[in-house]
This record gives sequence, C-alpha cells and structure tokens, in this order.
Amino acid sequence: MATYSFERREYLEDVIESQGFFVTNDYGRKIPCGIVKIGENSEAFEKAKKTAIFAVDKQNEKLKNSSKLELLKIININFEPTAGAIYYITLAAMDFSCGKIHHYQAKVLEKINTGYKVETFQLAPYVPKFSEYEEEKNGCIRINNLQDWMDENYLYYKCCYIFKKLVSVEVIKDEETGKSMGYGFLNFKNHSVAMEFAERNKGKPMPNSNQIYSLVFGKN
Repeated sequence: MATYSFERREYLEDVIESQGFFVTNDYGRKIPCGIVKIGENSEAFEKAKKTAIFAVDKQNEKLKNSSKLELLKIININFEPTAGAIYYITLAAMDFSCGKIHHYQAKVLEKINTGYKVETFQLAPYVPKFSEYEEEKNGCIRINNLQDWMDENYLYYKCCYIFKKLVSVEVIKDEETGKSMGYGFLNFKNHSVAMEFAERNKGKPMPNSNQIYSLVFGKN
C-alpha cells in the first residue's frame, strides 16, 4: 500500500510540475486518461511523430522566413487518451534566426472529427532566454556519470526543479549518434546557488536511481 501511494504521489507531482511533459513512472496506466510516455518502438510513436511535425509546421506559419524552425529530433512524447488524444512533445529544432539548436515543448490536441490543434508551443524551461546567456556562466556545475535515460527533462524536473534560480540544463551528446556522452551542465544564476545545490546533494543518490551525484564546478 505504501508503494502504491508513493507511485501515485510521485506521478501526480511530475504531471503537475511539468504540465504533462514529464513522467517517471507508469502509474498513469493505472488510471483512466492517465498520461504515459510513448516508447520509440511502439506503434503509437509513429503516429505521434506526425503531431510533432504538425506542431512545428504551425509554428513556422507564425514566423518570418528568417526565423523558421527545422525539426531535428523528438526527445520525448507523452500521451493522454481523451475523446481524441493529447500529445505532450519535447523536440529539438534548429532555429535559423540564431543558428542554434533548441529544445521546445508542444502540446497538441487530437480531436476525432476536427484533427490536430496546437495548444502550446514554447521553449523548454531549461533553455536559457537570450538575456540569461551571460548569467549561466556564473554558476556552472558539470554533472558526470549520467545514465543513457537521464536527459534534460529528467535533470530539470527531478533534480533541479526546486531551485528557481536555475538558468539552463544541457546534456552533452555525440554529434554523430545523438546519444548522451554521460555528462552535462547545470547552470545557475550565481555561484552561491550552485554551491547550495552541490552541498545539498553531495553523496546522495540521484532521483529514481542508485547513481550518486558526481558534481564538479566549472565547464571543464
């Protein structure tokens, strides 16, 4: 009973904090219309990819030619069955206005008779705003020994969410394979906040894992 209650509480916390874009357990499968993660090998994933393409196309219709986005990769898709479906998509896209690859979140509704509707399209919360690019240099922590499944969503929502002065999160990936290289960077507004995070987590296991935090100051 205790495990059941914990799973439910953790699931609900994830859904509320991420607004549906991140869940860490399968509790959503136990409740009607629960939000669940779609695996890349599932039949639903191929259909969900179409919603990601639709969301980027709709966003491009709103942008000037110099600001167009090019979908590069789907990072994560969560699915909520309703009268149709709701897709919570995290994707990587090239922003031609600045020549950078950013992560975006798109919430797309699929209605049985009316097709797709993009309700939300926004930068992922762990992507720094333009005004924050200088700030993120002041409180940088390198996080090592990341497992393959520990992506930016995990680091942001499970490891750093309570630290409101977090500027950005980045997992370094192999340019050819796109797979994690096992380390990344947590960028805080200042050194004191970064120090607080490091001290609070020193010697502790990372959420949903037996992996102990391995933190080093600086971008080395």
